[in-house]
Amino acid sequence: MEGGRVGHAQSTSGPDAKLLARLAELERENARLQIALSTACTGCDDLLTVTALNEDLRTAFTALERSRAAHADSERRLRAILDSATGHAILTLSPAGRVTSWNPGAVRILGWTEEEARGQPVDILFPPEEVAAGVPDALRVRALAEGRVQEERAFRRRDGAAVWGALTILPLQGDEEGFLWILHDRSDERRMEEAIADARRRATDILDSIDEALVALDCDYRVIYQNRRAEQLDHQPLSAMRGRRLWEVWPQFVGSDLEALCRKTMTERQPTSIEKRFDGEGTTLWLEIRYLPTAEGVGCFFRDITTRKRAEEEARASHERAVKILESISDAFYAVDHDWRFTYINRKAEQLWGRSRDTLLGRCLWEVFPQAVGSESLEAQKQAAREGREMTIEVMSPVLGDWVEVNIFPSTDGLSVYFRDITARRQAQQALLQAKESAEAADLAKGKFLAAASHDLRQPLQALLLFVDVLKPYVQGSQGANALMHLGRGLDALKELLDSLLDMSRLDAGVVQPNIETVPVAPLFEHIAASYRPVAAAKGLELHVSSCSAAARTDRTLLTRMVRNLVENALRYTESGRIDIECRRAGARLLIEVRDTGIGIPPDHLERIWEEFHQVGNPERDRNRGLGLGLAIVRRLSQLLNHPVDVQSTPGQGTSFVIALPLGRTIEAPATAAEAATTGRGRFAVVVDDDAIVLLGLETIFREWGYEVLVAGSAQKAVEGLSRMGRRPDLIVADYRLREGQFGTDAVARIRALYGDPGKPPVPGLILTGETGPDCERDAAAHGLGIIHKPVTPRQLSHALGELLGGT
Repeated sequence: MEGGRVGHAQSTSGPDAKLLARLAELERENARLQIALSTACTGCDDLLTVTALNEDLRTAFTALERSRAAHADSERRLRAILDSATGHAILTLSPAGRVTSWNPGAVRILGWTEEEARGQPVDILFPPEEVAAGVPDALRVRALAEGRVQEERAFRRRDGAAVWGALTILPLQGDEEGFLWILHDRSDERRMEEAIADARRRATDILDSIDEALVALDCDYRVIYQNRRAEQLDHQPLSAMRGRRLWEVWPQFVGSDLEALCRKTMTERQPTSIEKRFDGEGTTLWLEIRYLPTAEGVGCFFRDITTRKRAEEEARASHERAVKILESISDAFYAVDHDWRFTYINRKAEQLWGRSRDTLLGRCLWEVFPQAVGSESLEAQKQAAREGREMTIEVMSPVLGDWVEVNIFPSTDGLSVYFRDITARRQAQQALLQAKESAEAADLAKGKFLAAASHDLRQPLQALLLFVDVLKPYVQGSQGANALMHLGRGLDALKELLDSLLDMSRLDAGVVQPNIETVPVAPLFEHIAASYRPVAAAKGLELHVSSCSAAARTDRTLLTRMVRNLVENALRYTESGRIDIECRRAGARLLIEVRDTGIGIPPDHLERIWEEFHQVGNPERDRNRGLGLGLAIVRRLSQLLNHPVDVQSTPGQGTSFVIALPLGRTIEAPATAAEAATTGRGRFAVVVDDDAIVLLGLETIFREWGYEVLVAGSAQKAVEGLSRMGRRPDLIVADYRLREGQFGTDAVARIRALYGDPGKPPVPGLILTGETGPDCERDAAAHGLGIIHKPVTPRQLSHALGELLGGT
């Protein structure tokens, strides 16, 4: 047993060592005598000597046995003590630092069994970084040098967990040198100490975080603690304050009401408080001081209330200013509390009511003015107080008998009410209302006139445009062809003039209402390219239209008009080079740019170009350069749609117009035909129009394009004609407004109804109209119809048919 080594080391230094030495000497002497007896003669003296030596030997053996028994008993008691000391890990080490004994307490505390630990270096009890730093060796060196080592540190258990222990190291003396280690497990105590320290830190942090300075006093008025805010106040650390009396720190407290209150709290154990002003050199400090009894003595709390005091002073000054204002304003004013008692009445209210406010303050509103009970004014005030919201009403005053405007403002104190006599204003408003109704009636008549004028002026022009195109194959000779070309140009100019004048009139009249929706830009660009690429090519210009997959929140028709006008403007003022139409994203906006390499715009004309009939470099008013209304219409549409237009130009190099639109969610748009097919290929078209000349022109152009045509002046005649022919049409083209209050959309619906087949799509339809109002467009869209506005050129009609029919 390893514990025996500890006992043997102790016995060799006591009486047992002397007995053993004496026994060894006797044994050697006995051996010599026996040798002498065996070789010499016998004699009485020698026998007596041997007998005496044997007796001494037996006595020595008896003493040795008693000593061994006492040693074994001592060893058992020592082992019992070590085994029972489970609260301590007791181990012995060899001089080299390896474990030679390991008690049950070490098993419990450190985790290794005695068999596992014996022979292991004591390094197993230390973290690797401490072993690498030589800590175990250093401890043994200290123990040898100092005779004892005592310290607390962390040790490592067998499972890798940490143990906090109080370690005592003693060097062993005697034959077997080494070290005795006694390790007391203080992990629980350590955790408790850390918890207490953490609680103290948190308490200190809490006390340091409050917005009050705290100074704690004992029963002798000596400082035992102060928080960080107090250090900022007295400019001294706690170490300098601790143990000093309060009046030693602040001598000004002596004999003051502050000292009296502090002593009162200390003796009577009752809280006290005071607000105190301290004046320094150019500064004023207000403190709220509270004394609270504590177990140790008194807690002194100091709060800086300078800001609050200043605010109170400012509030008083503000109240005085408010009273001055309320007394000087032209409105009557009164305030009531939650019990509807007057708390303030200004001079104007006194004058209107004819009552002194001294006789009204403190009295209930309906007690003073019983005629107000049930009135609209009082009910509105009750509603404002109940809902907690401001209200403004115009009512007939039950007190004054005149019209008043009442502004009601709820507050935490009740209601504030401003009122003024508005009888004269109400009379003026009534007159304005009558004038407004008259203006609206005139505006409605103007709108009807514009719609009628638009329709009636476009109809004959539409017929002329169609017949000019029909005449081209029949005119012989260069002189006739030249005359026909000039006629077409004149009609184009007339069409542009009519479109622009009517657009300007409708925009100025405010009858254009935008229909905002998500509009994909790609179809618009395709339409512009198809319409203007031939015109650009005829002038030797390159028209480049970039692809655009974005969408914008705008009005489809009005945006198209803006872009068309900008492109037409570029075509007029560009003699060589190219025109580019592009789109790009800029944050939440979509930018559409029309850029040319034309003559440019001088800087002093950049604002004037938006004026009606203003043209750059056209003093002769050459009609080939338009009328000067295109950009004016762009500006008006820009303002109507809230689409800003930016222009940048360099004279001689070109101009760039950029429209900024709100970016819309991109939607998949069905592909449309890029170019319209003008070959009917025997397809059957039904044309409905109540104007005979336009109807004849349409019939002629459709037949020229290779269509079979049925023309009709009304929906009923179209249905009768189709019944006789017995053929399903491939296309329906109808004027929007027909005679006897009929509409082209209804005519298309009746024709479609004749051939309603669930397995087939409805017959394609196109509304051809001289009206530009939103009603026509909404009606056409509701029926799934295309729409094109008169007057329309054959090329524009061809493109619209191509988009409508696609590849059919």
